[in-house]
Amino acid sequence: MRKLFFLTIILLNVFTGLLHAQSIELLAKFETKSNLYSTPIVTSHDILVFGGHDKHIYFFNENNALIGQHKTKGWIHATPYELDNGDILLGSYDKNIYVFNYQGKFDYKFKPGGCIFSKPIQISDSSIVFQTNKLGLAFYNIKDSSIYQYAKTKRIAHTDMSIDKRGHILIGAMDKRVYSIDNKAKVKYSFKTKGWIMHSRPTVLNNNTIVVGSYDGNVYFLDSTLSLKSKFKTQGKIHGNPLILNDSTIVVGSFDKNIYFLNSEGKLIYSYATNGKIISSPVKLNDGNIVVCSYDRHVYVISPKAQLLASFKTKGHVFSTPAVRSDGSFVVGSNDNFIYFLKYNKVKTKNAN
Repeated sequence: MRKLFFLTIILLNVFTGLLHAQSIELLAKFETKSNLYSTPIVTSHDILVFGGHDKHIYFFNENNALIGQHKTKGWIHATPYELDNGDILLGSYDKNIYVFNYQGKFDYKFKPGGCIFSKPIQISDSSIVFQTNKLGLAFYNIKDSSIYQYAKTKRIAHTDMSIDKRGHILIGAMDKRVYSIDNKAKVKYSFKTKGWIMHSRPTVLNNNTIVVGSYDGNVYFLDSTLSLKSKFKTQGKIHGNPLILNDSTIVVGSFDKNIYFLNSEGKLIYSYATNGKIISSPVKLNDGNIVVCSYDRHVYVISPKAQLLASFKTKGHVFSTPAVRSDGSFVVGSNDNFIYFLKYNKVKTKNAN
């Protein structure tokens, strides 16, 4: 028994050493003047773009150094978007969409009408689509600065968008519906849930199944005509985007503080519990592991099997979704007003003790 006791202690020490050999390293941090709710992006030129509720748009180079900033007259809640030509678009609560070149230099702005909540997406060489609080989906011609079509929803559309293989635009709205809209602004299909689709992006799997989360606590699995195939019930609202792994596993966070791993039929595979609601969307790192943030102020790196690998504590609730750089590092905004530049370090030795 005594030998078994000491063997157990040794194994625990080895295991502890393995855990401590993994860490999230703080590379740099940058202080803004307000909370950070926007999701940043990393462009094809490795420029990080981040908008804040201090009404500023920030640009950082590949070395995490600030290379530019631009002040708007409204909160920045939307996610930036990079056009095919390298230009960067970002909407503001001041009802403008701002356009910058690939290096973050301000070019021009346009005012299509309404506050811009979510990121635009490009659907052709000359056209983008985006949502405003004027209800619905605007089809905008970049070349002549005109809205040439408009698809209305019954309440504000606030989600990120996807485009399926048919070219249909998939969005969710606060009228509790998911919409499939063609490139002529015609609503082809819709599906009614029992809660707002506040932010969760309708995401298309390889088998054309569409996955979306609702404030009614369900993750819905829909076919291409938005008919229900299955659903998975959590005990909290679903705000973030579903993440699709290479094996078609779906990863999604809930206000019930859990991160769920589901198969393509909506069956639970794994889950990981945090100490705060999950508003942030999970994101895949370059090594295949997953980074996700919680209202418990932590940033977590977890494996595809829902095992905790490392965590990093900020001083504020984390609402924002991380962005991953080409070198494998990642960036997170916290409601302690800081932008954190982080890197997950794997185990390099069998025992760190």
